[in-house]
Parts: sequence; C-alpha cells; structure tokens
Amino acid sequence: MKPTKIQLSEVSYTKMMLHATLNSRSPIHGILIGEVSGEETDSTAHITDILPVCHSHPTKPIIDMALRFANAYCKDSEDKLDIVGWYTANERVGDTNPSPVAWKVLQGIQKNKTNDEDDTSPRDSLILMMIQSDSYETMLKKECTVDGSGKGFEVFKTHDKKYEDLADVTLSSSATWKEVASNVSDICLKAGEDGGAKLYDFEQHLDGGAEGLKERDWLRNAQVAKLI
Repeated sequence: MKPTKIQLSEVSYTKMMLHATLNSRSPIHGILIGEVSGEETDSTAHITDILPVCHSHPTKPIIDMALRFANAYCKDSEDKLDIVGWYTANERVGDTNPSPVAWKVLQGIQKNKTNDEDDTSPRDSLILMMIQSDSYETMLKKECTVDGSGKGFEVFKTHDKKYEDLADVTLSSSATWKEVASNVSDICLKAGEDGGAKLYDFEQHLDGGAEGLKERDWLRNAQVAKLI
C-alpha cells in the first residue's frame, strides 16, 4: 500500500530538527515510526515519532542494532507502531540529495519487512525525510510560510523499489507550518544554552556507559515532548 498522504506530528518534527541542530557539522540519521492507515488508493502515513540513530556515517552494526531495538519498541507500544521510514541530513551545506547510505538503509528495512512473517505492515510505504540546509536556515530565521515552504526538510517516497519525486506532507495537528516552525526554531536556537533542550541518539546512548544508559534514553527523549 503506497501512502497518498503523509502526516507528521509536532514532536517528530521538533526532534528531527533538534537532532540536526545539535549535530550541525555532521551527517545525521534516524528512524521514522508511526502507522499507515486507509485504503489502497487513499492511505495516510502517520509519522508519530522519530528515533535518532547517529550523528556520523553509520556502520552496519549500529544500524542493525538500532533497528532491532526500534522494532522491539514498536511491538511493545500500545499504539501498534511500526517503522515507516528513515530521516537524514548530509554533512555538506547545499547537498540536497539523499546519500547512497540513506537509500541503502531503506532497502534493508524493506527487505527485513518482506522476510518477517510476523510483520503485517504495508510493504510499499517507506518514506525518506531529507533535511535541506537552505530550508533549515529559513526555518531557524522564522521565515517558514503557512503552507510549509521553508520548513527545513523535504520528503521522498518509495514505490516498486523506485524513488519517486518529492511528496507533500502536512502536520497532524491543526496548527500551521508557520506556527509550529516558529516554536521549533525557538527550541533549536536555545539548544546550545544552559537549560536548553537535549536530545540523545543511539550512538550517544552507547557512548554514555552504564551510568548514562538511563539518562540518554534515545527511544523516548521524553524531555523534548515537554517543550511542545
């Protein structure tokens, strides 16, 4: 089932932009989770949260471990969540095309879904969100428009193992992109200050040692939701 619509929650948007802000000189990668609902010709991918994975060029062990934890997290959730895609940002300013690594990760997720007999989720619904440096800068300047121009990212969809043109995405709330992007800008701009927002990815979770495992809860990053 190929999604014809994509909805993004405010917490997902905030976490994704915050991940990019806190690692502005590095490539970032993360998992999109949510659900796909509707009929074959009119379905919606609801992205309810994101799980930040790393702020470096990802290795296969890191990706494999993160996806295993993410799958377990989704299966234990009350909302019947599932992995619906991947998000990324490139290291170089102005590099707006998804990297081969990002596409390869999506292919791996798709293959695992196909081979998992217990996975009943749609096979043809993976999404790739790509943070765009120019659009991201526009968001930080609070120049995002009501319809989402300058929101900081674009969305690609996959279909029949091909990567289609950019797809439209709307917010799951009744707020406008301009309103939400302004709030996200405030959170991101204060992230480097004392008392500013913190967000940990899986890579940082592993680097935290035994004492940092609980504090660096990359699966929830609950403190971010409190800022929205």
